[in-house]
Amino acid sequence: MTNSFRPKYCIWLLAICVLFAACGGGDSSDSGKKGAAKAVDSKKAGDNTVTIHEPAEPDFLNPMISGSASSTYIETKIFQALLTIDFETLEPVGQLAVGRPEIKELDSGPFKGGMSLTYEIRPEAKWDNGTPITASDYIFSLKAIKNPKVNAGSLRPYMEAFTKVEVDPNNPKKFTVFAKETYILAEIFSATTVYPEYVYDPEGLMKKFTLEELSDPKNANKLADDKNLQKFAEQFNSPKFSREVGYVVGSGPYAFKGWETGQRITLEKKKDWWAKDLNLPMLQAYPDKVIHKIVNDRTTAVTSMKDEGLDVVRDILPNLFVDLKKNDRVNQLFNLHTPTALVYYYIGINRKSPKLADQKVRRAIAHLVDVEEIIDVILHGLGERTVGPIHPSKSYYNKSLTPIPFDVAKAKQLLTEAGWKDSDGDGIVDKVVDGQKVDMSLSYKYNSDNDMRKDIGLLLKENAKRAGVNIEVEGVEWTVFLEDTKKRDYELSSLAWVASPIPEDPKQIWHTESDNPDGDNRVGFGNEESDKIIEDIRVTLDEGKRAELYKRYQEIVYEDQPYVFMFASKERIAIHSRFDAAKAYVARPGYNEMSFKLKP
Repeated sequence: MTNSFRPKYCIWLLAICVLFAACGGGDSSDSGKKGAAKAVDSKKAGDNTVTIHEPAEPDFLNPMISGSASSTYIETKIFQALLTIDFETLEPVGQLAVGRPEIKELDSGPFKGGMSLTYEIRPEAKWDNGTPITASDYIFSLKAIKNPKVNAGSLRPYMEAFTKVEVDPNNPKKFTVFAKETYILAEIFSATTVYPEYVYDPEGLMKKFTLEELSDPKNANKLADDKNLQKFAEQFNSPKFSREVGYVVGSGPYAFKGWETGQRITLEKKKDWWAKDLNLPMLQAYPDKVIHKIVNDRTTAVTSMKDEGLDVVRDILPNLFVDLKKNDRVNQLFNLHTPTALVYYYIGINRKSPKLADQKVRRAIAHLVDVEEIIDVILHGLGERTVGPIHPSKSYYNKSLTPIPFDVAKAKQLLTEAGWKDSDGDGIVDKVVDGQKVDMSLSYKYNSDNDMRKDIGLLLKENAKRAGVNIEVEGVEWTVFLEDTKKRDYELSSLAWVASPIPEDPKQIWHTESDNPDGDNRVGFGNEESDKIIEDIRVTLDEGKRAELYKRYQEIVYEDQPYVFMFASKERIAIHSRFDAAKAYVARPGYNEMSFKLKP
């Protein structure tokens, strides 16, 4: 998501390739629909470089450890996975692999009750140094994820079932992945991004360990102290393998050519890319160069776009988007798109804060957020209410849950019931906590480049004042904001989660095991019942039974109020009209720039 975390339902799924960066239909375009070809006087005519707006600095360019959506959208052009998604059918298809795996449920042997998935890497697939991509690179990638010192804690829950890989003795590109249990996302996550072992582990440090060793919980303490694992992790986690040319390397069509901090990240199409002659839709790459230009101020970005300094701008502020639709010049130069976005916005509530530990206080905060006004005024109607951690477009979204209404009186009542009263007449409710009087004064943090989140905070501040709650609206730089949420250094935080077209595995965000610095349960949610339901969801292949589990888990989240769930929005995208095949899609980022063909 732009200036949001990745799904982590999981936005890692985006990094699995262009996996969900360009899949699914949606509103195609709001401009240029009359059928006649546009006569466009453009200074960019004939320019086969795509310049894309990034509203914030990415954190890393390393799919295994990066945490921002901006990173993912860049990484999908550099790295590849075994599978990607067909843009029209939304079905998995082979990317590095020749096709989908042969999947078997196992009823005997050491993996009884589990499953096996057999893949074969394309015979043409090779690294930039000319060596073939083999099962050895896949096994290395899996072991790197399972290295306990690698900063991949948010990904590991999805990979814990995969404990063994057998390579075909007659074909180093063919292998079988074994999972100790059935898993609803086994195919997707076993098809993980593949790294070149020769680049990321030239010393062969991970060769000293088997996948089985790294997958055995009994070895956890021993492995945590191993010097080889620590050395590999220090190198792999370092800026060198996230920012330096020659060390950010994958099998994708584009080579990383530079990162100018605060300015741009440049990618160039490889001349001898292994798939350039295969003529397959999932392996297409038409632009000669892709530049991700960092412009923190969204109004400035739109101004630059009007002057053709940017070719693609997503997540345009709603008021600016409404104005763009009225601008004849813009409608000549750009196509404006509003696909439904698989993303929901929320205010995270840190349950570990003493002020926010009581569910009645969290529910009171929810009653102070006027979501309807946010949608009408701030979003200009480009959004719909949502009540829980499942996107409302999903069939198992729990429609029986009632949106929390804006109700200042109810908020006051709940605060009083929780022991918060204005004892000193200063207009702010207070309470004695650990022997000291504490005011109900809360910090609302947001990333400072996002005016929409700022406006939501200011509206909350005004409404909360009426209930005796003081809200301090605090904007911080994006990477600092990410770090603060990881450290749980916040009380209220304004964020969004990007969903994907596949079934959700809630473990990464909502299980108590993910309540750690590497995990994404950053509000401290969870209990024995919710953990059990989440674990059952992961292994329940029957869609009907799984839907009931999803709905119960939504009920538990709803009652606990760890987030104020607000809305799912329409995406707002502008794409320069000199490109053909520049469609809009449901899933983020809402377009596939590698498919953009320059018009004659």
